[in-house]
Amino acid sequence: MAPRTRRLGATAAVALFIAVLPANINMCRLWSDKPLPMRLGALARVPMQIPMIMQALKIRRSAPKS
Repeated sequence: MAPRTRRLGATAAVALFIAVLPANINMCRLWSDKPLPMRLGALARVPMQIPMIMQALKIRRSAPKS
């Protein structure tokens, strides 16, 4: 991404990933009666958000301040 907007973009990504986390947890709860592959997909979303948040924070920290 463009260096001028990298910090803002990473901050927005962190906010988005954190905002979506409760919805993914709720989906796990609501899909308890779905077939196993669908439940596993819903469960896999929750822990995968942690590395995405961490990577966006890393990009934010390394981005030039404008």
